[in-house]
Amino acid sequence: MRFAFFVFLTGAISMANSLPSWSAASLSLAEAQRLAASDAPPLNAQSAALRAVQQSAISADQQADPKLIIGVDNLPADGSDRFSFTRDFMTMRKIGFMQEFTRSEKLKLRGERAESEVRKEAAVLSLVEVNLNRDVALAWIDRYFAERQLDLLKEMARESELQVTAATATLAGGRGQVSDPLAARIAAALVVDRTIDSERANARAVANLGRWIGAAARQPLDAPPAFDQLAKHHTDLIGNIDSHPHLAMYAPLLAMADSEIRLANAAKHPDWSLEVAYAQRGPAFSNMLSIGVRIDLPIFQSKRQDPAIAAKVALSAQIRAQAEDARRAHIAEIESMLADWDAANARLIRYRADLLPLAKLRTEVTLAAYRGGKSDLAIVLEARRSEIDTRIAYLAAQSEQARAWANLNFLESAKKDTP
Repeated sequence: MRFAFFVFLTGAISMANSLPSWSAASLSLAEAQRLAASDAPPLNAQSAALRAVQQSAISADQQADPKLIIGVDNLPADGSDRFSFTRDFMTMRKIGFMQEFTRSEKLKLRGERAESEVRKEAAVLSLVEVNLNRDVALAWIDRYFAERQLDLLKEMARESELQVTAATATLAGGRGQVSDPLAARIAAALVVDRTIDSERANARAVANLGRWIGAAARQPLDAPPAFDQLAKHHTDLIGNIDSHPHLAMYAPLLAMADSEIRLANAAKHPDWSLEVAYAQRGPAFSNMLSIGVRIDLPIFQSKRQDPAIAAKVALSAQIRAQAEDARRAHIAEIESMLADWDAANARLIRYRADLLPLAKLRTEVTLAAYRGGKSDLAIVLEARRSEIDTRIAYLAAQSEQARAWANLNFLESAKKDTP
């Protein structure tokens, strides 16, 4: 009977030693990103923001609309001519227009500021696209590895049931120890508990992916990209950092701040307006034509224009400091992600070269010892439990590598094809 148990256990382990194979399926990473981009609320919102500033920019460098003037001047309020429009020679029914004329320098600066705002919103849209591609990739990766772990644990659960059956049969044949079936049942229960937790993780991963692509998140997954290959490495990523959407918005923000400073300086040079009105009096009196010019008088510059200029200069300094801080933070983030990816690669090499083979060898050695009557079933179960932990840790290292890959590969254009 001990030999029969060994046959059961060896067959089960040979099945579990190979991780589940993945055939081509319908939902690739690139397809998930395409589905997410087709109707993503963050993209739609930022696209609307971009359209809004594009429309606003059309009129930014235009003169103000003229104003219609309609009124009555000097209408008598009492006396015999009260409320008469024609009897008093000073009463006039007036119609005219007024036009404000903004200096061409100010109009040009307003247009430049509006163009910079359009470029800023376009840069934000690129950043939203990049973040969307990254987030979808991370969600796809989480689901992929959650499924792999769940499949591995299900294989282990089936093997554990075989262990319980074999231990019970061995004891019934008068061999083994009384505690062997109990130990096998405990091991099986622990695997089932881990399987339940893994099923929860898998369901959450599907739900998280569904946030981006809806019901398509439940489709079978296609083969993953090569997570051990980066589209760009350290030199290219750091050398081209100013083109990353995470930083690209600061250039138009600085341009906007500079335009605001020049506009504040331009406020020292007054605008003017022209007013023309035709006034009709009573039949006995001649009609009147009025022409007037209004000019701003910036005579208290130390309390009005100069503080406004200083405020704009301070705002520009703030944006420059924020841009430099964002640049340093982005470089540090890239270097950290590269360190994560390199460490994950090193761990995977160590797992494949040492830890996985040693865990498998330990299981085989304890099985051989048990077959020869030199070991207990508990030692075999402990060795097998350790092998399961090693295989799950190997999947975790693969997941870390994949997440670092996603963070690094989707730093730039969201329209770039997935490697």
